[in-house]
Amino acid sequence: MRPYEYLEHTADMGLLVRGKTLPDLLKNAAQGLFETIAVVDTVDETNLMEIRLTAESVEDLFVAWLDELIFQHETKEIFFKRADIKECSETEISATVYGEPANFDKHEVYTEIKSVTYHQLRVDQKNDGSWFAQVIFDL
Repeated sequence: MRPYEYLEHTADMGLLVRGKTLPDLLKNAAQGLFETIAVVDTVDETNLMEIRLTAESVEDLFVAWLDELIFQHETKEIFFKRADIKECSETEISATVYGEPANFDKHEVYTEIKSVTYHQLRVDQKNDGSWFAQVIFDL
């Protein structure tokens, strides 16, 4: 079972994401994003990128994390395959993401994601310590 699932939404696309820990949640959200954009099996790990972010809240960190991945994908023209969370708290993240420059002869692309929205955003820690998030993407 995947640690995320697609959320039906009238105009855009969303994900429901689960993680045993906050770093797992952020890693799984990134994976859901990567797999929404392109077939990650067509992406090799020839490039790596370090990402460090701070935010005022866990919700803001969640949105900033996904927005930064979208921004780097768009501006650097790179497809990502996976993320490795190095350090993480509810307001800070340090991670390495792996991928390769876009090659439309090689990479199978699903969709373009413009941004992450705050519409119906939820990032919650459950009583058992695990995490749950719901996020909607603007396509």
